[in-house]
Amino acid sequence: MSILRRLSLFPFILLLLTLGCTEKSEEQGEEKPHVRGMITDFEEEKGQVLIENKEDGGVESGPIWISLNTDAELIIEGETVTVSLDETLVGRGAEVWINGIIAQSYPPQTKAVKMVIH
Repeated sequence: MSILRRLSLFPFILLLLTLGCTEKSEEQGEEKPHVRGMITDFEEEKGQVLIENKEDGGVESGPIWISLNTDAELIIEGETVTVSLDETLVGRGAEVWINGIIAQSYPPQTKAVKMVIH
């Protein structure tokens, strides 16, 4: 195969790799949650919940404090609500999408742009 022909395949291969590496859920058509796990604590002063984060496959990656961004979408039991986080959520499962900024504290802290409580 000539070098020119090989180089013409390069953009096609890159496109296939890019499409294959996206983290989209086939059922929902949206990104997978960044944080997923059980809510184990509530901090009233800061209005945040502590989630024991579990990666795909159930591997624990440690706790993370989550508060809501000012324009965050909060969905509880399939219904979008306008209430704030509170202690009644402790013991429930949660999925969280974040804006990508995580404070390097222990446990780490971040703000959710979308949170789904089960």
